[in-house]
Amino acid sequence: MNDYHLIIVNDFAFINGGASKIAINSALDLADAGYSVSLFSAVGPVMSDLRNSHVNVTCLEQYDILNDPNRLRAMGQGIWNMKAASAMDDLLKTKSNKKIIVHIHGFVKALSSSFVKVCHKYNVPVVLTLHDYFTACPNGGFYDYQQKQLCLRQAMSVDCLKANCDVRNYKHKLWRVLRHAIQQRMGGIPISIKHFIYISELSKHILQPYLPEKAKLHYVPNPIDVVQEDRIKAEKNHYYIFIGRLSAEKGISAFCHVVSKFTYPAIVVGDGEFLGSLKSSYPNVEFTGWLDKTEIACVMEKAKVLVFPSHWYETQGLVVYEALAKGVPVIIPKHCCAAQDVEQGKNALLYDDSDKLGLELAIQEFENMPCDEVKQLSKYAYTEFWKKQGDSQQHVQDLVSTYSSMCKSST
Repeated sequence: MNDYHLIIVNDFAFINGGASKIAINSALDLADAGYSVSLFSAVGPVMSDLRNSHVNVTCLEQYDILNDPNRLRAMGQGIWNMKAASAMDDLLKTKSNKKIIVHIHGFVKALSSSFVKVCHKYNVPVVLTLHDYFTACPNGGFYDYQQKQLCLRQAMSVDCLKANCDVRNYKHKLWRVLRHAIQQRMGGIPISIKHFIYISELSKHILQPYLPEKAKLHYVPNPIDVVQEDRIKAEKNHYYIFIGRLSAEKGISAFCHVVSKFTYPAIVVGDGEFLGSLKSSYPNVEFTGWLDKTEIACVMEKAKVLVFPSHWYETQGLVVYEALAKGVPVIIPKHCCAAQDVEQGKNALLYDDSDKLGLELAIQEFENMPCDEVKQLSKYAYTEFWKKQGDSQQHVQDLVSTYSSMCKSST
């Protein structure tokens, strides 16, 4: 593998969520391990850790399509980003004397699928990590934003095309359908990709029917970016904590409604389009905005429990594992991918998200739990996590093993 150049593809050149965190940290870790690595991205700024590393960074300095003030440009870029295709062509030409592997993390928020066609032109092996459901579902989550429930329709079927499930409106849904059709037929995602990385069994089960029949699926769990420290004594704390993107499918409104209804102390860490309205509607909740790793750790020190009320499946839910690593119990819905790694009544409370009172009853149950029981949940969360935890070095080994498998299958 030392004679290969690895191109890590992600919409953003900075960390703004779980997928970007994995993409950028893996690029840094691979470079630190001595591999030749590039990061190919659309949206800056390039974070300082990358600027000060051995990773070669290509950043197109574009807007992501949500925040581009020129909406016509955003619509076109989201469907087919010509600048990204041209830049990938240039990058591959400069590396023409090397063997190359392209590893895709995020592409729908800025890059589009245009660059993938270029990779196929050069017969470059490509692997895609399934951080979300955009490979199959036009809106990326198998979630009906209008009905506020999981979508069980077959993606891109007649029922899917007719459904007004978009977070905005049906016209926007039609734009997503067009983007998805072009992604499939021109970009070749997923039909022309032979290798995929999945990060949970549930996400694999949901997506596998939409992947090529002969696709190779590699299990590479995301590393949890935590250092073992003393257990947080959750039994002595009072705060209900939410950490994540402030968007409808993440369940942030449901969380704020419940903790406000009972005036439980709560902290929300994260940013998103709903931040302003949530602050106005729930003045008793503390909203911090997006915080860095050190600041989030300080918030976690106050946590009695982490609430992860996501309405959609997720593909892993990194923050759940980060909480368990510190000894903070979690409250999560049964349908969530993270539920596969927790135990009801031992380190977590699970609830049925289809029940309108499910979250409320779970939070009330936790509030009424004796201090000694909270302590037991906290201790079990901490000890069980550190029995199983791998580190970034293990993640690099898993990635390199996947890349080696790809090389063998292409010869």
